[in-house]
Amino acid sequence: MDSGGFLERLKREVIGHPALVHPFLERFGEGDSSEEGVRTFAIQYYRHVRVSRLYLAALISNCGNDEPLQLALAEVLLDEYGHLNPEETHPALYRRFMRALEISEEEWEAPATLPEVELYISRHRELTRHPDVRLGLGAMGPASEWPVPPIYVKLSEGLKKATSLPIDALEIFTSHVTMDVTHARIMMDAIAPYAEDEEGQRKVREGTMASLDARSVMLDGFYRAVYGEPVPIVEDSAVRAARP
Repeated sequence: MDSGGFLERLKREVIGHPALVHPFLERFGEGDSSEEGVRTFAIQYYRHVRVSRLYLAALISNCGNDEPLQLALAEVLLDEYGHLNPEETHPALYRRFMRALEISEEEWEAPATLPEVELYISRHRELTRHPDVRLGLGAMGPASEWPVPPIYVKLSEGLKKATSLPIDALEIFTSHVTMDVTHARIMMDAIAPYAEDEEGQRKVREGTMASLDARSVMLDGFYRAVYGEPVPIVEDSAVRAARP
């Protein structure tokens, strides 16, 4: 199978992954969340948002002499940094969202990070620093760019229903719905040369699935923290193995 056929097949597998229809996304997306639940989600998700750029930076440092790959990753990273405007970086946009919820810096820094979020962060640090760059490419390409638009649609719709926030306060979510379509194209073009043989395809898929399984675990943590209930599904074996 050539790299194009592989990536098309992988896209179908990614879109069908349980992380994209997780009970947290389904329930939160319906606006079924208290004010305190929204605040809990906002604070905990920030722990991921503020370090997610560093995964890309680590991956760039892992590219060896592949300058075209470095440039592709840097193009995506530049968007994450708001094209060097400190008021438009993705963490800055997220802090704008939290301030609209009247969450102070002291409040968003105070709580301990959920262990499920810690696992997601540590897993992505491992994947993007792994000596085999194909694992990190799977995590930051197929597992990050394809799922984010549908996931962020659910999050933004849920926040619209559960809060009275103005639309500009949700820019961190709404902007990704279109931005990550472009990012996906950039990333898939960059990944294709690394997925031309069976071994490369296996490694890219391995990184992709590891990232998505970790996302499922993170969403488990959000469900329990926001709703105070067990997650109402039976986890598959891969996600269960990724649990802390």
